[in-house]
Amino acid sequence: MNFDSGILQFAPKGAYYEEKDAQFKVVSTMWNELLKFDRPLFALISILPGTGFSKGMMNHMLLANPQSKTGKELVPEGLAFDFETKVILYNLSKERTPRALKNLLFLAGSEKRKRINNARTRNIILQYIFDRDLDSLGYLAVNYKGKLKTLIRHAIGKQNIYNMLHGNQKVFEKLIGRYNRDSFGVVCHIFNSPEPLAQGLQLPNSVFCYERMKAAAIEGNVETFRSYIKDVPFRTAMGFRNFYKLPIDKSEILEKGKMSKKEELQTGAAVKRSGGKARKVDYMSQDIYDLLKILHFKAQQDDGDDVEEILSAFEHTANNLPKVDIGDIAIILDASKSMQGSSERPLHPFLTALSIIATFKEDSIKTVITVGGKMASTSQFPTEVVLPANDTNIAAAIPKAVKSGAKTIVLISDGYENTVKGLFNHTFKHFQKKIPDLKLIHLNPVFSADSKEGTSRMVVDGVKPLPVSSYKFLETEIIFKKMIENPDMIRSLLVSKYQKLIGKEL
Repeated sequence: MNFDSGILQFAPKGAYYEEKDAQFKVVSTMWNELLKFDRPLFALISILPGTGFSKGMMNHMLLANPQSKTGKELVPEGLAFDFETKVILYNLSKERTPRALKNLLFLAGSEKRKRINNARTRNIILQYIFDRDLDSLGYLAVNYKGKLKTLIRHAIGKQNIYNMLHGNQKVFEKLIGRYNRDSFGVVCHIFNSPEPLAQGLQLPNSVFCYERMKAAAIEGNVETFRSYIKDVPFRTAMGFRNFYKLPIDKSEILEKGKMSKKEELQTGAAVKRSGGKARKVDYMSQDIYDLLKILHFKAQQDDGDDVEEILSAFEHTANNLPKVDIGDIAIILDASKSMQGSSERPLHPFLTALSIIATFKEDSIKTVITVGGKMASTSQFPTEVVLPANDTNIAAAIPKAVKSGAKTIVLISDGYENTVKGLFNHTFKHFQKKIPDLKLIHLNPVFSADSKEGTSRMVVDGVKPLPVSSYKFLETEIIFKKMIENPDMIRSLLVSKYQKLIGKEL
């Protein structure tokens, strides 16, 4: 079988040279082949680090294809018949909420996915939504009301919803109350019938504030509306303000509305454009990829605000990452134009490459050689920032890497060598003849639909690229590489990982 860890790292965003539909066709073939070849292994692999989209598609495929009726084939592995359900719920629990809900919506037939409505699917949807404390449920209901409405309707049907909202307590207890007996008020809030405030139903604070703000917006009571801005998500407050045409400045909501740490980082520029005062962002709590993303965005905008803090947070975060130690290495970083990625994920390959470099043990890096690129044209920055540009003359970096004394060269490149194609292969082989123990590791942050070697383009004969679309996925790639060599060992490893992560948790 021709598959690699790209089946867990795929996201339908396209690349500089690749359309997302062509990429999706390749990875879909791999998913189908692996599912037919070894279903338990297919399910177990999905607990490894990977993209939310890949896991959502793999979960969808497991639910679309019935399990065996007996589950006897699972007994030798030490797996229970319901282990797939536990894997799916585990994967959902580890995703950020928007991604988890999007994956569940695949099951309802969104984004051209096949609609699935079997007992396992219905139970998974209801358990994910309602098997949580009331405050957490309130957060879901306020932030994702429309999505929850679609999912619950898919899981229990319009007639059951009608009966439940019109006094049939048995329907509620049978379908939803078994997961959360106090959730009826939230269900009423989600379906707007009847008004939960008027009924005096038990409500989490977030839903209570939402309902009061909505009532104030309908009445045009601006002062009451203002008093709840700090208690509801800023997007909710902005939606009410726009729909009911309330005379409240946009900047006030952006300044006071509730935001996650990530949203504070993402909306800083919007707040400034609206004339408001940007919030103080806790950069120390941000992911290293997001720090690099905001740094490069600021460089492109010639915005020097907070750059020193971002650099300090980057150094702190990089120092605290789990480190990869494979001995002394020389890194060749491809900063050519194709590493800028697609319009859907600008700079993603290049920022991923920079993130990967931060995961290597610092004193093992003999040199970092950047190929291509250009300096960001900025006068406000206290540091130099490179942006992808120019050709891919990665072969020219090999002599410099060898001169560093490192016996392992780590190439981080999309594999599109457009300056004398094949020269990297020729040059590396030339030096390898002189230095027999010279090794190459090719990390490729770009999915390639036209690759004959898997999901990544090869630049040296016999050196298969390791597809790594995020620095977080190095573990996944290492396990996949070993799986090709010894599938039985990896099966045992994954069963043990399942028992450790999920057996006790769900």
